[in-house]
Amino acid sequence: MDQSRTSFPIRFKDKKGRSIVIRPYERTDHDKLQEMYDYFEPKGLEAGLPPPEDNVRHHWLQTVTSSFFNLIALHRDQVVGHAALDLWDPSLCPEYLIFILQGFRNCGLGTAMSEIMRDMAQDSGCKKIWLTVRSANTCAIRVFKKVRFRFRGGIDIDREMELIIRQETSPHPSGKRKTTKIP
Repeated sequence: MDQSRTSFPIRFKDKKGRSIVIRPYERTDHDKLQEMYDYFEPKGLEAGLPPPEDNVRHHWLQTVTSSFFNLIALHRDQVVGHAALDLWDPSLCPEYLIFILQGFRNCGLGTAMSEIMRDMAQDSGCKKIWLTVRSANTCAIRVFKKVRFRFRGGIDIDREMELIIRQETSPHPSGKRKTTKIP
């Protein structure tokens, strides 16, 4: 993720006026993030995530935090949002995950985190990213569409959405190639 245009931490106020800090996950955040998932509801609805069983959920979280690029959102030192993107091989089509704690949904946090992750994916050279969402989760679908995700594949209980990241290279005065996003 060289030369990312995103500078952390990012501070903003959500639609309810609460101060939120978004930053990359650190190992010292593990207990707070695990606590968010322990209180998260509903468990297991979105493609079985987060897993409802404690031991399975804890193992899943360990795998995601050690294998993906992770962002957390904090309010008063409590983790209220988590987004993850598999950026180990940006030439592939990485999977995107996002979970927002109840009470912080529909307040702009999901959109903010998704926009940051979209920019991180683009800066890493990804051509597209994808996610799975439950067809009935209209709030999440609305957020993903704001960020330019589109449905792919057939209609089912769970649907896949993808975001094509269009890039154009143009000459840069320094002689380096410059990548710019085309809306």
